[in-house]
Amino acid sequence: MPTRKTIYWLIAAVALYLIAWNVGSGWLYILTTLLIALPLVSIPLSRMNVRRLTVSITAPESLTSGELLPVLVEVRNNSWLPHFFLDIDFSYAGSRQKLFVSAMGPHESRELTLEFNDMRRGSYDSAQILISSSAPAGLARSRRQLEAFWSLVVYPVWHNLSTDWDSGQKNAGYMVSSSVPTRNAASDYIGVREYRPEDSPRSIHWRSSARSGKLASIEYSRQAAITPVLILDSFRDANLGKGPASTFETAVIVAASLVQRDSGHNRRFGIGSSPGDAGIRSLGLPLDEAMDWLAQVEATTEQTLDLSGHSLPWPEATPVLLLTSHTAYSRLDQANLLQEFPHSIVIMLDGRKFENGGRAGSSLMDTRSLDDLADRLESMGAEFILITSREEVPECLADL
Repeated sequence: MPTRKTIYWLIAAVALYLIAWNVGSGWLYILTTLLIALPLVSIPLSRMNVRRLTVSITAPESLTSGELLPVLVEVRNNSWLPHFFLDIDFSYAGSRQKLFVSAMGPHESRELTLEFNDMRRGSYDSAQILISSSAPAGLARSRRQLEAFWSLVVYPVWHNLSTDWDSGQKNAGYMVSSSVPTRNAASDYIGVREYRPEDSPRSIHWRSSARSGKLASIEYSRQAAITPVLILDSFRDANLGKGPASTFETAVIVAASLVQRDSGHNRRFGIGSSPGDAGIRSLGLPLDEAMDWLAQVEATTEQTLDLSGHSLPWPEATPVLLLTSHTAYSRLDQANLLQEFPHSIVIMLDGRKFENGGRAGSSLMDTRSLDDLADRLESMGAEFILITSREEVPECLADL
């Protein structure tokens, strides 16, 4: 592609040619002919300069958001001709970096190192590479677009929590979901019921099973360690703030921190963007699957979280709702899910406190509405936690 410099060059060369024609100088004719020919020669030379190049990438397959991403880029010249003055524009996951290679001999390889900062969580498959050259005289630029396939998962930031669900004192269902032995003096015995697939084998009552011919489980009214099912609200209009400081990104950090803690305690847990979505996955989700899901989930849902007609298939579960303080959730205590699971945990992000969270026209609960909701939830046995900033997350979860 001719550059602006090429146009100026040709105008100057034509002007000199006209002067040579008027003056009648043979040397000036030769000089202006060379000046006119040089841009025409530069075009094929610059095109040849970006041909027969290959690029390969060596980089980690996963990292946590905010970590430094090192990338090793290998550029190889597969031609018998030398290449020189190469500009390499490397684009990946919204980040861009440029490299310059002064010269590469025939069949020579060159290793270049890149470092990306502030990688946002997500899943990425390929990098776009634009190689350009304006050699030899900078009068014509040729470009070549390459694509390097490279799968990378950027996990959300998470906090290392030393506590464990308030030492397990939540009244939340059946002991069969606990990670501690079933027969526990701290739990109230209710009776024997039919065995369910999700029950622990340690809860089987063998006498009743032998008498009836069917497996039966011991049922307790309280468990020593709860079985949390995290429900992350993906309502788009409730996502307030920008980038990593938004309410949704903060809720993802909360979920990732709790998932890491539960996995460290060998506890079964569930996760989803709605009760129905969580119900599709089984309890006891592996940590890497949960973190992969959290790396890719986005606030794209057009409707508020529906808790009226969907329940959870696990009676021993404790719903853990991660919501923004949208007015649609001001009567959250009346939702069917919380009526069925009155000892739920509600973690709410106060949208007014986040960056741009209090913009005009936003539908957010005021202080009185939040206090009333907290009182009603706590009166029915639920736990309510209000988070006002991303920095507060570790402190707020420390007492959970």
